[in-house]
Amino acid sequence: MKKIASLVTVLVIMTVGLFAQTEPDPAVQEAKEETAVVYDLGRFFGYVHGMTTENPKLALTDDQKSEIREIMDRIKGMKRVEPAWAEETLEYLELDLLSPAQLMEVDRRAIEWQNSRETSSTAGTGAGSGTGPISSYLAGGPFNPIIDETKTIGQGFAALYKYLD
Repeated sequence: MKKIASLVTVLVIMTVGLFAQTEPDPAVQEAKEETAVVYDLGRFFGYVHGMTTENPKLALTDDQKSEIREIMDRIKGMKRVEPAWAEETLEYLELDLLSPAQLMEVDRRAIEWQNSRETSSTAGTGAGSGTGPISSYLAGGPFNPIIDETKTIGQGFAALYKYLD
């Protein structure tokens, strides 16, 4: 009888331990939601690069290039990109700087990316970037995933930056 009680106790402890390991930290979840717009801004540059290089009809004007390059220079100099600034900047780029046709193409690419992300997440591979940058964000430290060239987001940013040179 004692063996059964011990076995049940061990199983309960293991179950609780597994549950605790898989339960997401609410602070991390909240930070991921807050910073989603920073990642959206970063992906925007990759979408614009693809649009510009693949569809000459949607090429950026000289004024657009200048404005985007100015914003990109500012981002390169930032140690920490705040969500409020990213949201304001993304809104400006999408609604004030791009033409309606360019915006439709950027949105199409964003939807395509989102659909591929959902498909890969369903398949179990996931599309998350871990909590490294999020941990730094939560601690008040540096947070600029847009320029991280080890990630797709940074590669798109770098490609557009080079294109605008």
